[in-house]
Amino acid sequence: MRSLFLALFVLVSGFLVSLESLASAEAIKGFVQVAPQKELYVDYVPAKEKQPTVILINGLTYSTRQWERFVDALLAKGVGVLRYDPIGQGQTLLKYAPIVAPVPVQDQVQDLKTLLEQLKLKGPFNIAGLSYGGGVAAGFTAAYPSLVKNLIMMAPFTRPLEGQDRWIKSQIWATRQIFPYNKMTDDELYDHYLHQIIYATYPQAEPVVLENPFKLEATFRLVQGIRKFRPVDLTHTIPAKTLHLMIARQDQYIETSVLDEYWDAVPAAARASRLYINGSEHKMVEAVPYFTASWVYEIVTGNKLLSSGRDFEGYPFRGEARSGQDQVTVGRE
Repeated sequence: MRSLFLALFVLVSGFLVSLESLASAEAIKGFVQVAPQKELYVDYVPAKEKQPTVILINGLTYSTRQWERFVDALLAKGVGVLRYDPIGQGQTLLKYAPIVAPVPVQDQVQDLKTLLEQLKLKGPFNIAGLSYGGGVAAGFTAAYPSLVKNLIMMAPFTRPLEGQDRWIKSQIWATRQIFPYNKMTDDELYDHYLHQIIYATYPQAEPVVLENPFKLEATFRLVQGIRKFRPVDLTHTIPAKTLHLMIARQDQYIETSVLDEYWDAVPAAARASRLYINGSEHKMVEAVPYFTASWVYEIVTGNKLLSSGRDFEGYPFRGEARSGQDQVTVGRE
């Protein structure tokens, strides 16, 4: 009898362990293969029952780590979150460093598509991209519009930074005047001066690029791979009531007028909401993580006020966003 009880105990224990393994297997923290000899670092927490999932695409100097407080706020609401490090960023960068060639934005788009397939996630998806990641999100939407439910662009890349682009072009002009027989093409000269300005200014403006010996060069290669990409020319591909644009009022890199011009280029039918965040700098998910996470939650859970292209003024330290007489209560900082 004792032997039978022991056998049953072992059998039941093994069954419980198997169930626990199945449950924990849904969450992923590690590398996932997206192509032969190419893996991406993934941190995925599945949604709780009946809650949506958000896919996050890193800003230029980001990794999965910089999303931490923003992600914690979403997870607390039961929302599933997929964050990952594409080629040139975070743990994936460390696996393949050094990056010595441009990283085309089109490759980043295809890698995301393959990653979603490998994880067996079903669309349409809630895609949220910050800065550089906003450009990748726009590229993904243009390539696979039927897979996008909400395109959430946070201070997104829509064209090269105006001051940086102007300086580089002035250097190309000066080079042509001083060295008329220089055999480099304009494209080659552009990349030459782009490399210079990134190495000269990013360590001060974005000290995180110095966190490992490979990140600064990888940042250049990411910029090199997206600089000719123009999301403003792809606005016709955005599905109806899909685009949610988030603009930081105190953005130190992208002028509000640049993002307003992008919004104006989007067909009215595709616009869902535009939010101006007062008191936030460019990296809004770090500056006001609870407010931005709460706004994203309102988007992905289908707040009807955020579906007809309305403008909102957001006040993170009051925990509210206003549009005319309507108010949305949002996570307070």
